[in-house]
Amino acid sequence: MNKKLLLEKYIKVAVRKALKEQEAAQKRAEKSMYLVYRFPGLKKVMNDLMSPAFGRYTTDISIVAPKPTTFKVSLINNQDFTIYYLGKGKFMAKVAGKKYYPYNLGELERANQAIADLLELNYGTVGEEKEPTPSTPSGDTGGGSLPSPEETAKEDELAADLAAAEELPAETPAPEEETPAEA
Repeated sequence: MNKKLLLEKYIKVAVRKALKEQEAAQKRAEKSMYLVYRFPGLKKVMNDLMSPAFGRYTTDISIVAPKPTTFKVSLINNQDFTIYYLGKGKFMAKVAGKKYYPYNLGELERANQAIADLLELNYGTVGEEKEPTPSTPSGDTGGGSLPSPEETAKEDELAADLAAAEELPAETPAPEEETPAEA
């Protein structure tokens, strides 16, 4: 198999995989936005806590418990925080183990900063989900690092996809038409 054909097949496999991941992310986003629009107070609180563009920074919003109604908000960098409905239009946000009552202006600002700090923990980018990476202790120089199990699994999966592409029958070019010999 020549390199060009192998590269084309690898690209096709990678494109299909990326498209499937994008479709799955879109479905998750639609599901999370469904809850936001079903509970109008939740949308207002999310606007207050993050901004009207909070959908860019969240990957999932799900109901965790019925009473008190508890929502788990997952951020793009796999961090999360919790929002509790307290009744009568009041909510409480629990970010990094601390409770904030957004109807108090000072606590709303502290909650905003706590959520911003969560987003900064692992510089997440829009549309890309990343696993949190453990930090090294300050005394450790880090010498050499081994790949994480997730990276190894991804490499194995790509190798399997590439091997499957190699097993496909090679496309043979159409034979060129010969002109009849003059007699």
